[in-house]
Amino acid sequence: MRRIGKVLVAAALPLVAGATAARAQLAGIPVYFNPKGGTGIGVSADLGFPNNNAGGGTAYGVAGSVGAGPVTISGMVGAWKPSGATSSQTSFGGDLAYRLYGGGLLPVAIGVQAGYGSIKLAGTTISTIPVGIALALNPPLFPFKPWIAPHMDFTSVSGGGGSTSNFHVSAGVNFNLLLGLGVHAGADWGKIKGTSQTSLVWGVGAHFNFHVPVM
Repeated sequence: MRRIGKVLVAAALPLVAGATAARAQLAGIPVYFNPKGGTGIGVSADLGFPNNNAGGGTAYGVAGSVGAGPVTISGMVGAWKPSGATSSQTSFGGDLAYRLYGGGLLPVAIGVQAGYGSIKLAGTTISTIPVGIALALNPPLFPFKPWIAPHMDFTSVSGGGGSTSNFHVSAGVNFNLLLGLGVHAGADWGKIKGTSQTSLVWGVGAHFNFHVPVM
């Protein structure tokens, strides 16, 4: 147990210093945005792959969302196994998104989103609030829906670890199939404050959207 603790402390140090992989809603998975929004219920499953500066290893998670008009609320849970760790660490998160423009058959959508994520590493809790704005292209009758989202990540560390903020850019594409089923991919990039290093987290996943009428 003592050896495992040392490994997790080593994995946590770059996160505390640079607010890298743990800054997302789910540690080790890109910060995804959905500017288009929509009414209904959605579920998704994701895999994430941080680079070494972001802690390395592999992450996975599941999420559920509820949308009503321009507002979408999501909750998620996942696990991340940093490089060198012998076990995965559970992370939790959620976000609130608001569509400012677009949706439906309009070719462009703009939205804002704020999230929260938390993970424990070696007894230290790392909490992150990513806040950003996103632009998505929504070409009618075309299944590929690309998007890009600059965002600020505000991270705090328990036990006197302090806080920091970092500027990141997320980008991705949704490929929507028939009957609400689709797949998606994304990446999240940013410089680690105070260093010349950059963090990169990329991921892939699948989603299903069940649209219902507004009550």
